[in-house]
Amino acid sequence: MANMNPDQQRAVNFRDGTLLLLAGPGSGKTTVLTHRIRALIEAGVKDSDILVITFTKAAALEMQERFLQLIAPDDAQVTFGTFHAIFYSILRNHRAYRRVVPISEKDKLNMIRRAVEMCGVKDECADFDDLIGALSLISSCKNNGNDPDNFVQDMLDKEAFISLFKAYRGLLDDFGLIDFDDMINLCLDLLKSDEEFRHYWQGRFKYVLIDEFQDISANQYELVKLLAYPENNIFAVGDDDQSIYAFRGANVALMRSLLKDIPGAGQDVLSVNYRSSREIVLFATQVISANTDRFEKKIESGGEAGEKPCVCAFKSKDDQNDHIMGLIRKAYQGSLTGADIAILVRTNRQGAEYAAYLRANGIECEYSDDHVPFSSIYIRDICAYMALASGDKGRSTYLRIVNKPLRYIKRDAMPREIVERTDLFKYYSSDMHMRKRIDEMFRHIDRIRNMRPHLALRYICNTIGYDAYVRENVNRDKYREYIEEKEAFLVLIKEADNYREVEDLLEIIRDKAKTVSGTKKKMVPGTEAGGAVVPGTGVRIMTYHGSKGLEFDTVILPDVNENKIPSRSAHTPAEIEEERRMFYVAITRAKKHLHILFRTDENLKSSRFLADILKQMK
Repeated sequence: MANMNPDQQRAVNFRDGTLLLLAGPGSGKTTVLTHRIRALIEAGVKDSDILVITFTKAAALEMQERFLQLIAPDDAQVTFGTFHAIFYSILRNHRAYRRVVPISEKDKLNMIRRAVEMCGVKDECADFDDLIGALSLISSCKNNGNDPDNFVQDMLDKEAFISLFKAYRGLLDDFGLIDFDDMINLCLDLLKSDEEFRHYWQGRFKYVLIDEFQDISANQYELVKLLAYPENNIFAVGDDDQSIYAFRGANVALMRSLLKDIPGAGQDVLSVNYRSSREIVLFATQVISANTDRFEKKIESGGEAGEKPCVCAFKSKDDQNDHIMGLIRKAYQGSLTGADIAILVRTNRQGAEYAAYLRANGIECEYSDDHVPFSSIYIRDICAYMALASGDKGRSTYLRIVNKPLRYIKRDAMPREIVERTDLFKYYSSDMHMRKRIDEMFRHIDRIRNMRPHLALRYICNTIGYDAYVRENVNRDKYREYIEEKEAFLVLIKEADNYREVEDLLEIIRDKAKTVSGTKKKMVPGTEAGGAVVPGTGVRIMTYHGSKGLEFDTVILPDVNENKIPSRSAHTPAEIEEERRMFYVAITRAKKHLHILFRTDENLKSSRFLADILKQMK
């Protein structure tokens, strides 16, 4: 207590009733929570009457370990757990739900893949990010108690979403499984309907402490109120400026609701950021102050003065990537390790691309995700063209590209596993129009035979017409994603001299990605959205979401452009404000060095979140 500031001491000593504690980045909220638990016990509260709820298992374990360092473990019977673990335990204690089985995260991903295939929405859910997005929509629908028929979202058309929701739910029922959102909903229904059961659990815990309260959903909020009634001893710690999980059902407005719904509820703030330098705190404050739906608060830095955040523009992706490489090498020369450096990106796809780029340039990195770099159907198609140019005659290779763009070539025209050109001409011997198409295809393949890979890529996409083919067959957002991945692939293969080198490079990158993905042992808090594995010394690459709760000496934020951050899918004022909160979270991971990079080529514009800052720099 002697080392705590007045805000922290006041929060630790809060006793009965409801308190909403606004705790900004690096403000020592875990210290406050653990010391408050000890203060309650020292004041005579039975440790078994205290419940501490977090949002991730890693956060629960960390808090429990920190608490056990304060008091003798043998004397500690405080309950620590995630929302899902706590309410699953409550559910299992009821006779009607003793045999419920939760689905694993891996099986959930497989389940949504099957549901997507069943509903015929593979074009809309073509890759890992899309599958995660679909699961998030379903989760948000469940968490807020919505009927799928009335749920508003813009990823899928209404009928497609309803169909996907029902298919996913039907698959869960077929296998006798429930997901985390079902746990919450079933538990809420149970406590509302079974009065005797509800009274037992209301008497079980007298004090409820909640970490990351800004991430709470409507149904979780109702459960907390039910569980804490009638004493209403709720100690809710959170930061509205870091509420970034609306896609999972989190509702930042519930922080205000707590103050209205519980008689006598109070509000306090931890106003000192001990993590970041003064300059970074000032920068972050300037960014987030543009949001209107937030609690007014003044955050100060408890750290020393440092260098100003660097905001840099680049004329090409090559220039930006070269700068990133230079920053990393300079940091290494200054005695930092990879674990001190983070590249934070908006999407998993970006993360996979930067991980591939660093590995291709001999820089070790830590990136853990199911999205294997450059494994999309588009890159595989382009590589199939290159393979044919280098002498591959496999039927499967031909089948990938003969109708991309559409040439009306039938599968029957290639009956054998090894395809000879004469086979195709023979099949269409009486169709001069088709023979011309086939002849043109082979002339294209012959022309790229002696091209360097990066030139062949442009020829395939522009002259052969692969870009036009993709544009005609996907929606606008998907086409933009394709273009971004293609350009990243172009940067990666620019130094390759031949197609064998491209294939070797991709093989190394994919093998490393799979190896890293298979080492998900101990994850740091927040990494379930795409983050870093603790073991290893490489540069950390993760999404803005995945970085939450972490800190690094040096943070690099590339591609801070419109349509990246804020995302092109963010349209409403509420969505834009959440995107700004994501940017704020990313900024406040930095302790000493913050590098914000954006591109100006291809009509790209810097993020609107930088507008005021760039004006001041002129």
